[in-house]
Amino acid sequence: MLLNCAPNFRDIGGLPTADGRQVKPSRLFRSEAILEPCPADMECLRSLRLGLVLDIRSASEARDFPNTAVQEVCADVRQLNVGTDVKARGTFWDVLAQDCSPAGVQALVHRIYRAIPVAVAPALSVYFDHAAGHPAPTLIHCTAGKDRTGVAVALLLEILGVTRESIVADYLATQQTISGDKIENGARKFAEIAGRILPDESLRMLAGVRADFLEQSYAWIERKHLSTEAFLRMYAGLTEERLEAMRGALLEPAAHSEKAML
Repeated sequence: MLLNCAPNFRDIGGLPTADGRQVKPSRLFRSEAILEPCPADMECLRSLRLGLVLDIRSASEARDFPNTAVQEVCADVRQLNVGTDVKARGTFWDVLAQDCSPAGVQALVHRIYRAIPVAVAPALSVYFDHAAGHPAPTLIHCTAGKDRTGVAVALLLEILGVTRESIVADYLATQQTISGDKIENGARKFAEIAGRILPDESLRMLAGVRADFLEQSYAWIERKHLSTEAFLRMYAGLTEERLEAMRGALLEPAAHSEKAML
């Protein structure tokens, strides 16, 4: 299932858990912002019968690029102002302008990924309430669908019991959707703000995803809270009852999916 306007849109159904189950298809979708959809895209979105959309962009991003199309197909769209939007903070561009070398950019991205879990926790709390009560299909998206959405989905999959290998593979699948246009747009934006040319390797790092980025989120959680489940109990109101309800609603025997048998 593809959206022409959002190459990073996908269903995460079929991902396997360590206990032999899998995520049910057509229950949870992840995406970049869905802007300017064509008629075929709108038909696809309507067919999903979305019950909840979690927009985890910052308030300024949502204001500048309204979720008009999504609001047409889902009555419950939550703009959660993940808001701190670690990439939109003034310090991001300041730090990047000071050191845009590959080593400097890697250090900056690692720092961002250590901050994302706390930033997305309120969105996961909303999802826990929804999934435990009436698990209608849900879409989680930010602007590019790679950093905030990538971490939020990874943490959710972790507590569902999806294998770490499969979580990382889903996260890295975003790399296949990153076009040359996106990279060029990033280069232009940096040049306008900083008055400098961003090295190609640094630009690819900012535009893409790497396993070591996501590992920074996990490492921070495990260092501070020992486990993802413990972290989400503290920051997102996860309870044993909610967790069991979600697993019951979102998981099924793996034999039901071709993806699981490949």
